Amino acid sequence: MLNLLSNKIYRMKSKKTVFIMAMIVMPLIIGIAIFFTDKVVSPYRIAYVTDTTTKFDNNPAIQVKEMNSRPPESDLALGKYTAIVGKKENNLQVSTFQSEDVKNEIQTFFLTGKLNNEKQLNNRGTGTNVLGFILMFILIQGVALTTFFPEDRDNSNYKRILTSPISNKKYLLSQGIFTFICLFIPAYLAVSLTHLCFGVVIGFSLGTLALLMAILAFFATAFALFMATVFDRNVGLITSGIAIVTCILAGCFFEFTSGIKLFDFLLNLLPQKGFMDLVNGVEHGTTYLNYISQLIYLGVWSIGFWLIGSFITNRRLRRGIY
Repeated sequence: MLNLLSNKIYRMKSKKTVFIMAMIVMPLIIGIAIFFTDKVVSPYRIAYVTDTTTKFDNNPAIQVKEMNSRPPESDLALGKYTAIVGKKENNLQVSTFQSEDVKNEIQTFFLTGKLNNEKQLNNRGTGTNVLGFILMFILIQGVALTTFFPEDRDNSNYKRILTSPISNKKYLLSQGIFTFICLFIPAYLAVSLTHLCFGVVIGFSLGTLALLMAILAFFATAFALFMATVFDRNVGLITSGIAIVTCILAGCFFEFTSGIKLFDFLLNLLPQKGFMDLVNGVEHGTTYLNYISQLIYLGVWSIGFWLIGSFITNRRLRRGIY
């Protein structure tokens, strides 16, 4: 096991791009994102479709952009606007992918000209936003760090390794440990050092942050193994697409809801959604015991990804594909 781990560390010398991305670029991006997340206040950004000019009271919590034509719905999904507001037969219509509370808050503003200051502009804290941002990048980076497995498999090195006393389980376990360490340590150091050196608020104690990021790294490791076994080509490209789309739909960057019960039910099945609910609750002082179902759900997804990946690998080994 130790020989396999040391071998992967040694082989990182030949993967300078992966090493630089995992150990330098990714932590740097995370650190910069955390720094600006703490400094920038995210107001409501409203696209107001109207033919007349309306004067609104100056309120730093809400930005209203008047326009003659309705912007595409994709602007809501990408977070360009919090909501699109217009009138139909003198009735105010508010379109948003965020929560019903946000929709009601915006509707109240347009009807009364006032925003309820007692409510937080964003129910999500800084820590939730930070980990939501990190989640997507760690999912993508996990597959890049699993590069040795497809490489060994395609070059027949995998088969030669298994002729030694090393079993398939030990090989996959060593790959998982390597990926987990390379995901967890740089990301955790980036967040904690940004907090300690610049006084940036991260919303959690360092111990709580370590636990949450360990859960995230474990899930990303299992996901990476699953993707590396299911797809033989363009794994990184496919993973990036899946990670970006599912993280947006799961609300990693902003609270997302379609207003369609069936679609929202399907969105709640995404494992990232469970993680974001867990993180948001912990940041607001709720104990882990209140999120046992989310923890179990994340565990089921993670173990499921790992078992399916292992099953596919064993099956292809028996068939002589690897």
